[in-house]
Amino acid sequence: MDTLTHALMGAHAAHLGLPAAGRLSSRERLLLGAVAGSFPDVDFVGFLIDPLRYLAYWHQGPTHSLVLLPVWAILLGVGYCGVTRRWQAFGEAFVASSLGIASHIVLDVLTAYGTQVLYPLADWRVALGTTFVVDPLLTALIVASLAASLRSGGRHFAAIGLLLLAVYVGAQGVLRRQALEVASEATRDPNIERRQVDAVPQPFSPFNWKLVVTQGTDYRVAHINLAGHPALVPPIPGLATLRSAARAYVAPERLVWERRTLLGDKPEVRALAQPLWHRPDFAPFRHFAVHPALSRVDEDEALRCVWFTDLRYDLPALPDTFRYGHCQVPPGAPWRLFRLRYFTRDGLQALTQSKP
Repeated sequence: MDTLTHALMGAHAAHLGLPAAGRLSSRERLLLGAVAGSFPDVDFVGFLIDPLRYLAYWHQGPTHSLVLLPVWAILLGVGYCGVTRRWQAFGEAFVASSLGIASHIVLDVLTAYGTQVLYPLADWRVALGTTFVVDPLLTALIVASLAASLRSGGRHFAAIGLLLLAVYVGAQGVLRRQALEVASEATRDPNIERRQVDAVPQPFSPFNWKLVVTQGTDYRVAHINLAGHPALVPPIPGLATLRSAARAYVAPERLVWERRTLLGDKPEVRALAQPLWHRPDFAPFRHFAVHPALSRVDEDEALRCVWFTDLRYDLPALPDTFRYGHCQVPPGAPWRLFRLRYFTRDGLQALTQSKP
């Protein structure tokens, strides 16, 4: 989930969970809850060290663990009390921090990424897959209920808002089930066995879903709007790309299925991609990707690259999101591990020297 929503939800949780007549003022509870609600994403520092290992192992790991939550809450509480020199407020600061961090974990569990809630006891990742990482309706519910609660001076509006959030997420779960049923029916084939169906939440509308049907290393992908409503992005020139993306989500009766594969269709591409996919230095990406697919192959006089992606995060009309692979710079040189920077076509970043 985005940082703003995490901060708002943390403030909401601290406001609702702490007594009104305590050692911390309302403003202090809100501030501490917002900071704690944002805190778990401090793991982004790992991206600056090693982007691929960050995605595969570090993100939504230690700082998102319910097991380690008390440790982080103590650190935040000690930090706050140390700065303000109000050690008598440590108990409330600890509770506010705990509530903020817990709210962050809950919101991230709703997304498709996967959160290691039991780290370090287990590396199991929980991903309900009901909510996209940026959900304006969910954020608006948090803002409206928190603002109404603060204005009224009580906390009943905050409690009502929390209930409405639960109802909204529950409705998203129902929509996901409907999307799965559409995908299953649309691709039903008695001659195909061991087929897996997934529905991934998408931006712009809670009715938008990416359908992914997997058979081995082949995929069929479609973008659906369960309600069939028009694109909600206005036709403004600066938003042309986003509008194109929003228009890709169509009513169930207009579904268009795209075929994607892990290693490509052409024999020469498969011969090139297969050994690179299995290289030891690519193990983090294999661990990370749920629906791994070949993104593209680049070949010219300056370089030769094979890129892979995870279909969970790719959006229509936009470049594939998480693109990692190997390049020869120039062609014929040893293969090295690279990534393409977000929202660029050719923004190469060398990662580590690959080992055969």
